[in-house]
Amino acid sequence: MLQLFNPRLILATSLTVALSGCLIPEKFTAKVDIKPDASYRYQYQGTAVHMLAAMQIQKAGHLTAKDEAQLKADADKATKADGVKKLTYQGAGQYEVNVDRDVAPGQRSPVLNIVSLVKGKDDAYTLTASELKPKDRDGLMGLGIKVDGTVEVTLPPNAKVISQNATSTPGVFSKAYGWKVNGYDARPVLTFKLN
Repeated sequence: MLQLFNPRLILATSLTVALSGCLIPEKFTAKVDIKPDASYRYQYQGTAVHMLAAMQIQKAGHLTAKDEAQLKADADKATKADGVKKLTYQGAGQYEVNVDRDVAPGQRSPVLNIVSLVKGKDDAYTLTASELKPKDRDGLMGLGIKVDGTVEVTLPPNAKVISQNATSTPGVFSKAYGWKVNGYDARPVLTFKLN
């Protein structure tokens, strides 16, 4: 369900590639607050795992001191990216992350973006998570990376919902559509129009 990559291509890449493309969400809360013009505020708070580091640990049993130092340095540099409030390297390829960013219509957050918002030909917007191919899902599961999080989406007053697969919907105590994401097969989908 998340933004992922072909493991065969990743094997050919060094551990120093940009963090934004290698972090896999682990335990998290993600919030999307959609505005009347289809821009949105994206928030991610939780932990993430560096995919290449996880592959190296699986292969060799550990990361070298040089790899650990490089991952920490990359994290320090990445904290300067727009919307990254916190990106702290915890060791062994794991990070504590806090992203809070405004996203323009049609754009995606570059760091730990687990959803996309796309406008269709019928002027309907669909917010969804990327679907994993079975081999990519199996590869991630083989690395022992477990996904456990929640996604909450708040719509503006001018939105009319066409379809959704949320596990919770707006009510007395919450204005958000919510999904429990406890595996790679969980795929939030919300389709709506803005009047």
